[in-house]
Amino acid sequence: MFRNPRQMEADAHPLRLSNILQPIDVIPWSGLAMWYLGVPIVVGDPMLVVQDDDFTAAIEKFENAGFNRSSPNRTPPPEVMDNLPNPQQVMEEMYAGFKRFNLSCAVVDYPRGDPSEKGVQLYGNLHFPLEPTLVESFVKAAIDEETDTEFPGWSDWDEDLRAWVSMMTGYLEVNNDILDLCPDNRAVEWYSEKFGRIREAKFGPWDRRIMKRLGSGKEMPIDMRGNRL
Repeated sequence: MFRNPRQMEADAHPLRLSNILQPIDVIPWSGLAMWYLGVPIVVGDPMLVVQDDDFTAAIEKFENAGFNRSSPNRTPPPEVMDNLPNPQQVMEEMYAGFKRFNLSCAVVDYPRGDPSEKGVQLYGNLHFPLEPTLVESFVKAAIDEETDTEFPGWSDWDEDLRAWVSMMTGYLEVNNDILDLCPDNRAVEWYSEKFGRIREAKFGPWDRRIMKRLGSGKEMPIDMRGNRL
């Protein structure tokens, strides 16, 4: 995978957080800082650094803006936990590995109802769903269709929903962990069986290679996601 060009302006997401912390100086760190410099990395939870003297004031500003103090959630997905001989021991060892880090930082969650919590990108009153939200909605619609007792059996609508999930899994950075934070266990299990970890354990990883033409035996140098092979 090639590096990306260095960003010429700040992303709207960290800009919003920095505006909340005004006039405190804020330093993006970890994945957010690497992404800005051109590293092709997916940014999960943004990390922001402030001076020690500003630490308490920064937390208060977030809380005053409706953010909630929280704690890091490093629990593996259910299908991983179910296969562990001693899940509690694994969790204790995992959290112990971040003990010093946890003592040096504070975690805040977005306010309830916040667009970032809802997984959408706002353009005025137009709400574009982001990957986790859109996949979850497709999966839940497919489950409703498949469990419908009034019109049981195969349906074109169910096939459409599966095709959409398949396209997102193929073309976008939609991986096995896309629904790990989804509270609906049915949706998590459905995705895992059809497109995620359970499916991969049975049939291997998805083949995202692009053929130049049918039967040519030749492949493009990049896959469906634009990643170099």
